[in-house]
Parts: sequence; C-alpha cells; structure tokens
Amino acid sequence: MMGIVLMAIWTIGALIYLADPKNKASQWVSAVAIVGGFGFLAGTLDEEIRPYLETFSFYHPLMRDLLKHAVQIASFICQAGLPYTFLMFAIYSSTLIPNRWRKWIGWLGFIPLAFTFYMTPLIPKLNLNYQIMVFWVVPYILLSSSLLILQYFQERDPIVRRGRLLILILVVLPLVFVMCTIYIARIWGYQEAWKYNIVLIFLQFIFFLAFSIKYGVMGVKVRVEKDRMSSTLRALTSGASILNHTIKNEIGKIQLMTHRLEAYAKQMDHQGMLEDLQYLQHSSEHILDMVQRIQGKMKDVECNEEAMCLSTIIEESIRSILPYSESYGIHIQNEMNEKIMFRGDPIHLQEVLINLLTNAVEAMKKPGKIKIHSYTTKRYVVISVEDEGKGIPKENIPLIFEPFYSTKKNQATNFGLGLAYCFQVMRKHQGLMEVKSAVGQGTTFFLYFPLKRVIYFEERSK
Repeated sequence: MMGIVLMAIWTIGALIYLADPKNKASQWVSAVAIVGGFGFLAGTLDEEIRPYLETFSFYHPLMRDLLKHAVQIASFICQAGLPYTFLMFAIYSSTLIPNRWRKWIGWLGFIPLAFTFYMTPLIPKLNLNYQIMVFWVVPYILLSSSLLILQYFQERDPIVRRGRLLILILVVLPLVFVMCTIYIARIWGYQEAWKYNIVLIFLQFIFFLAFSIKYGVMGVKVRVEKDRMSSTLRALTSGASILNHTIKNEIGKIQLMTHRLEAYAKQMDHQGMLEDLQYLQHSSEHILDMVQRIQGKMKDVECNEEAMCLSTIIEESIRSILPYSESYGIHIQNEMNEKIMFRGDPIHLQEVLINLLTNAVEAMKKPGKIKIHSYTTKRYVVISVEDEGKGIPKENIPLIFEPFYSTKKNQATNFGLGLAYCFQVMRKHQGLMEVKSAVGQGTTFFLYFPLKRVIYFEERSK
C-alpha cells in the first residue's frame, strides 16, 4: 500500500513540474511532493521491502545495514525538508512577498534545517529531537498556510481564485494534517500516527486527478473534454471537405442546367420559368455558401504570427462591432489600460474578439454595457469580455465549446461554430479560454494569453 502511495505522490510532483518547469512556485510545490514522498519511501523500504528480502538466503548483513541507513536518510529528508519546501512554495506563490526578498528568506529559512541536520545523528540510528523541531516546523507550516489562505481571499479573478481554493484543499490541508501526525503527535508519544497519512495522500491523489481533469491544478489540466472536441472537429473537417467537394460538383451541374434552361426561357419569353430558375439559382448558391462557411469555421486554424498590439486589436474589434451594438443602445466600455506587444496572429485574434462581442450583443439586445477588462497573473495576460445578458444555464456551460452547439435556435445563419473556432485559436496561441456565467446575471469570457509570448508591456495612465 505504501509503495502505491509513494508512486502517487511522486507522480503528482512530476506532473506539476513538467506542466511549467520554469515557474518557481511549480518547482517548489513539486519539491513538496517529492520530499514528502521520501517519508513513504522510508516506510516502503522498512515495512514492505525489508521483510520480503529477509525471506531469501542471500540477504547479507551488509545489505541489511545499507537498507536501514537508506530508511533513516529518507525519513530525515521528509521530516526536515517538508516544512522548508512548503515555506518556499508559499513564498513564491504569494504576491505579498517582493521578489528581492524571496532569495534572502530562502537562505534564512534554511538555517533551522541546517541546524537540525548538524544536531541529528543519522547513523547508526536516526534520533530527531521533536521538542526542538516544533519550534521551527510548526511556525513554518502555519506561516505558509496563512500566506496561501490570505492569497485566496485577496484574489478577485474567479478562475485564479478557484485554482487557489484547490491548492488549499490539496496542499494546505494535507500539510497541516501532516504537522499534527508527524511532529506534534510524536511529542506526546504517538510514534505511529504518521500512518494515517497513507489514506490522506491516497485521497489527495484521487482529488488531484479529478480536479486536474475538470479545472486544472498548478498548471496541470487533463483536457479530456477539450481533446475530445478537437478530435470531433478534425473528423467533422474531414467529413465536411468530402461533403463540400460532392456538393460543389452537384451544384455545378445544377447551375449548368439552370443556365441552359434560362437561355431557353428567354428565347421562349417564358417569364414564370425565368423567375423559378432565378429562385433555383439563388437557392443553389445559398447551399454552396452555407457549406463553405461551415467548412471554413471547422478547418484547422493556421496562424501567421507577427508582433502585434493587443490593445489595438481590441480597439479595432470594438470599432467593427460598434454599429451593431449601438443599434441596441449597448455601450462597449474598454477598460484595458496596458499597451501589450504580443506575438500572435492578429487576424484570428481579432476574429475571436469580434465573435465574443457579437455574442455579448446578441445575449443582451437591449440597452446596457459590455465591459472589457485586462489584468496579468504569474503566467498569463487575461482579457475578459463581460456582458449583462440573460446568462447561460449551468448545465449548458460544458457544451458551449462543442461544434454545432448553439442557443441561438432562431438564427438560420448560426451554425454553433463560433466558440469552437475561438477555442481553437486560443489553443494555437498556447492560451486558455474560460467562461463564467449565471442565468439573469450575464456572462464573462476570459482569454488567457501566455506571458512567454509577450514582447513588451507598458501600463498606460488611466
């Protein structure tokens, strides 16, 4: 059992690190998982591997001593290193700590760990002094937890706030529990209380996978639904190409015959036939145009990247939609105050914004405001488009990025491909697209642009 838990917790650490290896917070939370896993490594070696090896005749006393020392070293790494790595994760996650202080705090925070290492005999027997350790371990864990909890309550971005809540559930609560079972319990003589952590870590791994699939944790997001949508789009694109080719050929035949019949009707001066043929010609052109537009929306997005100004793209998008929004008395309020030079495809990104603004207008169709905000996180520049429309029912939100899904049932020209296209464009830019909505309270779409694509950033005066 402990071996399974060990693999689970190290898998969590590896996934978080690989999701964003250059991010300091990701590095340290990964270190928390890896260092914490050494405790289960010690338990696995001592309680599962050692008894198994003892059944063999070749189990040499030297091997027994090496295994014993490995258990003691792994146990020390976990118990002394876990509070320190947790502190460093909290420091690099918190916006309250200035960058210039973090390295110095890291060095100062390492002093109690180094002192514990100096004062603790590892061989022949590990003898940690928990009465002394609690004087720095407990403050480290409580201070780190407080920083992360405060960060959660101060966060205003609903998407980031949700991520911070998941960190509280998956990181802070387990570390506080570990503080009680490993350090405090042993002061009172409960040496085996740490075994309760096995169940906790196993549940933590299950929650981690579940949350990663649905929301994403520390940059790890298992996109089951999104990958399924991409596969669906590829299949539909292939099918639409075949259908488009077939319809083109058949429409071409119809149009050829229509032109011949038109010539004959003119020659015979048959006005009624001419009107019917013109109607047939118009219908065939409409079918061809409809199929081409569907295929155009579904085809794989090809980006021609260049340096572009996000604020300019937003202004041009507003300008293009302005006559439509003003016809309903809707004011588009641009609250973006940053000048951001970004590497991307201006044509596709402008189309994304026009799609979102058009959807916002159609959701309202009455006087009101559409607000465009911008802000930055540690990894993204975020653009939000907020309307005062009717909102999206909770059960429909998971479906809105699906191809051909639409709530605009009365519009013959709508194919439900706009948001699927927007999602594709953001994915091509290594970005994200999220939505927050409630019936009767409006809808907000969030576009997450990765900071690594930002060339230049300047906050303009309001």
